[in-house]
Amino acid sequence: MQRGEVSIGLAGLGLHGQRYADHLLRGDVPGARLVAVCRRHPERAATWAAKHGLRLYSSIEELVEAPGIDALVAVLPPSLHARAIALAVAAGRPLLVEKPAASTAHAARQALELCRARAIPVMVAQTLRFDATVVALRQALGSIGEIHAISVSQRFEPTTREWIDREDEGGLVFNTGIHGIDLMQHLTGSRVVQARGLSRRVRTRVTEDLFAAALRLEPGGILATLDNSRACGARSCRIEVAGGDGQLVGDLVRGILWRLEGRERQAMPVGPPVATCAAALAAFTAALRDDRPLPIPLEQGVAAVEGAELIQQALEPEE
Repeated sequence: MQRGEVSIGLAGLGLHGQRYADHLLRGDVPGARLVAVCRRHPERAATWAAKHGLRLYSSIEELVEAPGIDALVAVLPPSLHARAIALAVAAGRPLLVEKPAASTAHAARQALELCRARAIPVMVAQTLRFDATVVALRQALGSIGEIHAISVSQRFEPTTREWIDREDEGGLVFNTGIHGIDLMQHLTGSRVVQARGLSRRVRTRVTEDLFAAALRLEPGGILATLDNSRACGARSCRIEVAGGDGQLVGDLVRGILWRLEGRERQAMPVGPPVATCAAALAAFTAALRDDRPLPIPLEQGVAAVEGAELIQQALEPEE
């Protein structure tokens, strides 16, 4: 794609999709402009779209074929992501798709085959990679020696989005745990190959909203723990990485990072807070404009989905 403004078509205007739309409309993404959106119930967005001069479509099928669009962004329930990838690839349109890339590993791998066959760039918005604490932690990994253990723990308030508790949308592992899986694989360069764990329903009726898993990542024989709760009255995201020469401990929500050695603790510099959705959009559009490889290609998104499925299949539910 030649350098210049990238015209974006956005599929999905739910709670999270609206965040993407707002970033684009506010000018938070240099070189990108929102020109069209689609929503399953377009009447609910007609006034808003007209106010912002956006073309409004009722389906992603219409959006991907619409004229004057350089690239697509899909922020949909997970079960619709593989379909969005297939449609974008068939139309020859680059795509940024929200995590997870699909709601099953099989669907993710099928989407990847289509992407490779047509050589269409598809990026997965694993947005926590752009978090300031994660960036600082990754830069400091060389100070702790060879990594042998990693832990990610996330706590969230209960969600009001009913679709998250549908079995076909993957439950907590696919919707939130996928962040931790991707961060583990991003920070270590290894992949989840073995999992054991427990889960329960605290507030949900169908899928888990609390789980804890013990993992093995290869290469390197790295042992890991991943636990998530979406039934908590507070929010945190803790990461610990242990190496032969020290340990890094961070909390993404509070923007703090320490390096531990022996009994000593050293505060590490962390940059200012980052709007991670805007950062993902900026990285996507910059790669397209400069003809550079995407920073999170679909292959990496598929690896995260495969890890999530391995964990989900290993979880023992409450009796």
